[in-house]
Amino acid sequence: MSTTGHRAGVFKKPSKPHKSWKGKRTKGEITSDNRGREGVKQITRSAQSTHRAISKDARRNQLKMARDRKMADAMERRRTSNAPCLVTVISLGTGARPTEFLKKVATCDETIIQTSSPSTIDFAIPRFKSRLSFLTPPKEDVDSVLDAIRASDVLCFLWPLSGELSEWDEQLLTIVKAAGLPTIVSVVPGLGGIQNHKKKEDVRKGIEFVIQKWSMSNSGVLPADSVSDNLQLLRTLNETKKKPLTLQARHSYMLVENLEGSVDGETCTLVAQGYLRGPEWNANNLIHLPGYGDFQISKIETAADPHPLKPSSKPQDPQIIASADDKIQSLDSEIQPDGMDGEQTWPTQEELEEADKEMRRVPKGTSSYQAAWILEESDEDEEDEDEDMDDEEEEEEEEEEPEGMEDLQSEAGESEMEEEGIDEDINMSEVEKYRKERENAQWPDEVDTPMDQPARIRFQKYRGLKSFRTSTWDPKENLPLDYARIFQFQNYKNTKKNVLNKIGNDDSDAAISKKHNGVFASVFIEKVPVSVLEAYKETKNLVLFQLLPHEQKMSVVNMVLKKHPSCTIPISSDENQKFIFYIGYRQFEANALFSSNSPGDKFKMERFMPQEKTFVATVYAPIVFNPATVLCFRQDDKGRQELVATGSVLDTNPDRIVLKRTVLSGHPYKINRRAVVVRYMFFNREDIEWFKPVELYTPSGRRGHIKEAVGTHGHMKCRFDQQLNAQDSVMLNLYKRVFPVWNYSLFNRNLNPSRFVERSRVESINLVNEDAMEME
Repeated sequence: MSTTGHRAGVFKKPSKPHKSWKGKRTKGEITSDNRGREGVKQITRSAQSTHRAISKDARRNQLKMARDRKMADAMERRRTSNAPCLVTVISLGTGARPTEFLKKVATCDETIIQTSSPSTIDFAIPRFKSRLSFLTPPKEDVDSVLDAIRASDVLCFLWPLSGELSEWDEQLLTIVKAAGLPTIVSVVPGLGGIQNHKKKEDVRKGIEFVIQKWSMSNSGVLPADSVSDNLQLLRTLNETKKKPLTLQARHSYMLVENLEGSVDGETCTLVAQGYLRGPEWNANNLIHLPGYGDFQISKIETAADPHPLKPSSKPQDPQIIASADDKIQSLDSEIQPDGMDGEQTWPTQEELEEADKEMRRVPKGTSSYQAAWILEESDEDEEDEDEDMDDEEEEEEEEEEPEGMEDLQSEAGESEMEEEGIDEDINMSEVEKYRKERENAQWPDEVDTPMDQPARIRFQKYRGLKSFRTSTWDPKENLPLDYARIFQFQNYKNTKKNVLNKIGNDDSDAAISKKHNGVFASVFIEKVPVSVLEAYKETKNLVLFQLLPHEQKMSVVNMVLKKHPSCTIPISSDENQKFIFYIGYRQFEANALFSSNSPGDKFKMERFMPQEKTFVATVYAPIVFNPATVLCFRQDDKGRQELVATGSVLDTNPDRIVLKRTVLSGHPYKINRRAVVVRYMFFNREDIEWFKPVELYTPSGRRGHIKEAVGTHGHMKCRFDQQLNAQDSVMLNLYKRVFPVWNYSLFNRNLNPSRFVERSRVESINLVNEDAMEME
């Protein structure tokens, strides 16, 4: 019998330090011995353990204090703002017209004082001691709707009783949601006129189901038929909790109600009158005129309010509330590059003597003087030829179409349109894009090796990578000349944090005081072209936004987008395709470079816009601080504005590395276990020696490398990690960094409505006729 007893193993946990019955100290003894001193682990404990250390009542009090602080800030903004609540009214489906709806609402109270301006319909309601301004943009005009929503506090939808929406209504809701939604109020005119209670509830639940389907805030639908209903609607519009957009919370803005100008030669001083909204205005900050760029402000002064709650007989003299000073922001948006900035210094005499001694191949009998005039092929010529070949790369990949192919494609397209019910106004020239996209999906990035020139010349700007994920690529290597014109942050996150922290906390003399927040004022904009004043005379909804620091400077903006389902045409990433971008308050045209939205420091270029997954579009554009919504449109062959993609801004980063991949393919000629003879990838011995260090692979997952060339016609001996199949193909990946094209230009709003608008008009007319026939 053993007398040693049990021996603890190496995995036995030690006893707890406070278990006194095992010879350890109690918690009280430990506390008295420490005398208030805490260990390092207790000082540096995690946030989760700190959260547990606070009692439940203390956490509840902290949350209550945070809610009270937010409520106090909201009430302070509401008390200090003198601007009326701005409401945008949009009718969906076959609902009531906004103007007729507002006329009916105005009759619910005799004390309502109704005024109007070129852009708004204003109600002064003494019963509620408040004012409401209504915007009624035509829903067929995307620019007017987006401008109205950017400046609005509340968005009021007029839903039809049937709950059915047209194609354009659905796309409009998609555009509005992607651009950002303020507080939403849903109204159903005619709901209170339904006598049958059960049918009324069914209609209400059906409309609420449609609202829930579009994932919009559903606080119930309101009727607007009786006097009490209209009064309740006005009270709701006035007292509902406002949810400002990120654009409104960051930028000072104004809905212009009156626009004048004093001409001085080719420029003029533009005087825009309206209510000062958003954070405190600053006369040193630039102001953006949609479609025409950024300009400077000279001063801001008060003006007579055209929509007062209580009419006053005392005239008020204009008062200057802010003036620009020497700290005004500059209008410089680009850096003027110095052409000699990258040149070498003048060579020394020793370097010149060494260059003269360099051996050169000259014809026999040529003297040293004659040899100095013999020109050799320069590298610049090779680079120029390579650039021309890169520009024609897409054309070389395409196959020539035989004669009569256009007729066959048109007949095939018409038959498909008849069977599937596709709209007849689709441009049949897009058939070629469908073919290219299908080929790219079957054989991604594959390119035929040219036979008329060496592959080492054709792909001299490309390089091979051992691993796309782990191989290094210097972001400052071989940058284009356009990169000398842009601005770049040394620390984007830190700069963004400093800029956003100064919003509303500027105590300079050029900033207006909080007591003038929401007053009706005149903003004097300097050195505006006369054409701008003439163009804006017919514009109803004009919204001005003030820029944050650095937002007028050009840089490289990256946006995360997703293709909209209504866009069925293949969109390629080429120089001929220009897009119309709506980023925050900016609208501009530019070419975009598509790349994958994946983790890592290198990203593969997408030749076509992906259908289902998200992607990143890179453009040269003014700096934008995320988050900011993005809408991407295109102009079709009939000059119509069509939605392509929606998304948001990723960052402003010129160092994003986008690599264009080119795949060369070959065919196994002879297979001897792991040794394979490959042909049709190259056509001369020199190309094989040039690309010998690059790794090979097959679609089945085999890896290999080139051993040596066989003969002089492009056959090469390769060795792989496993035996190949006879149906395998041998691939070789080459990469080249690509950059977007600099063709940024402002968008001047001259496009026709979308093709869905015409369809919706036809459907609405048919519905009206059917209703009339039923009534007869």
